[in-house]
Amino acid sequence: MSNLVSIILVAILGVFGNIVYFEYQTNKKKSKDILKQKLTDLLLPLYVILHLKEVSMDAWLSSGEGDYAEAHSDLPTRVLPLIEKIIEENIYLANDSLHEACLDFLQWAYSSNERERFQEIKRGSFDSSIRDKDFRKFYDIVVYEYNNARHQYIK
Repeated sequence: MSNLVSIILVAILGVFGNIVYFEYQTNKKKSKDILKQKLTDLLLPLYVILHLKEVSMDAWLSSGEGDYAEAHSDLPTRVLPLIEKIIEENIYLANDSLHEACLDFLQWAYSSNERERFQEIKRGSFDSSIRDKDFRKFYDIVVYEYNNARHQYIK
């Protein structure tokens, strides 16, 4: 009788263990799929637009060929059309800090006046640390989130 109870108990525990393991593997796969979608649809496009294109813009400006005032004054209109569509279609993939930064970025871009920025830069009264703090915050969060998600996905 005790052998029969032991066999039934082992069978029940085996089935229960397999169910728990299957659930664990399924949840792990789903979270990896969501992370992949977040990377490919939201973070990578934002990272490419913000980081790589702005790095190339900085290199162009430092080469002496570019006009600093023009490049800095058209920053909102240069990045907004590209980023706006990505945010509109994929903001649901953003975590809380990125979501807030996206909204602050859109507010900053829509409220920036290119002509006013250009005139302030030419007069020397333009303080980019104050005027572009929402852009800088958005940029920093996108770069951080991209690198973090990429490392997490690779693991």
